Amino acid sequence: MGQKGREIVQLDVEELIEDLKRAYADEWLAAYAYTHMAQVIAGGAVAPRVAALLRELAAEELEHQDELAERIAQLGGEPLADPMQLVEASNEGYPKPPTDAADVEGVIDVVIEAERGAIEVYNKLVQKTFGKDPVTYNLIVHILEEEVDHEEDFESLLG
Repeated sequence: MGQKGREIVQLDVEELIEDLKRAYADEWLAAYAYTHMAQVIAGGAVAPRVAALLRELAAEELEHQDELAERIAQLGGEPLADPMQLVEASNEGYPKPPTDAADVEGVIDVVIEAERGAIEVYNKLVQKTFGKDPVTYNLIVHILEEEVDHEEDFESLLG
């Protein structure tokens, strides 16, 4: 990032990079978990619909990690290179799927819980960056909007 770009960030840039790295790890873990659940989900008429939504969410989570990686680099940081560090580096850990692939409601619950965690993380980042880093703020608002949509999509599946 250029000199002026760094000057407009009125936060501890290294701390912000660490916050963004944790969110980056969360997004990778969510994408992996959602992809896995989409591949193994079974049982009931709603399973194909849930699998399709999971695939869509996984793609959006990968988009988020890509956007976060770009911002981390702009701020002078480097996204995590070792996938073995993702769980340790994350805010929320791995959204562990239910052991029974036919537990569609359990899958939905895991996703809702993960999305609620993401909403919390991004809401804190929005508050932290508001008026202090407009570039990161706008990125985080964009991601937060999508995470809120994800939660709503899966809550609607429960009725």
